[in-house]
Amino acid sequence: MKKILTFLLVIMSVQFGLARNVITMNPKELPEAAQTFLKQYFENRQISYIKVESEFLSKKYEVVMTDRTKIEFDGKGNWEEVDCKRSELPKTLVPDYIQRFVSEQYPGVTYRKIERDRGEIEVELSNRLSLKFDKKGRLTDIDD
Repeated sequence: MKKILTFLLVIMSVQFGLARNVITMNPKELPEAAQTFLKQYFENRQISYIKVESEFLSKKYEVVMTDRTKIEFDGKGNWEEVDCKRSELPKTLVPDYIQRFVSEQYPGVTYRKIERDRGEIEVELSNRLSLKFDKKGRLTDIDD
């Protein structure tokens, strides 16, 4: 039992020792997929800073634009969350089935935030509603 506990403490110490955050403004620090994403959807916006979060076996990236838009990427550069606090989210980021649902149920609203996690997608609308959809495109939750 002591050996197992000692081993776990050593692993945790190594993990905390390797964990670090780096702040940069250079988009070349991002994985290629994240760079392509930014060029495609946010080319006209200026980067304020990029936060690189390094953990034991993974990295995460957080890009903050000067207009306070925040984009989170996984270690491979796949977007996980896009939060356009003061502006409109690029509509092309939103899957067609969500766009159809929103245009039918809430005409005239815009998108502020999109988040994907394990196949689920959640969008936040300009009317402050959050809609969550499952992998099959079914609405699973509404939060106001």
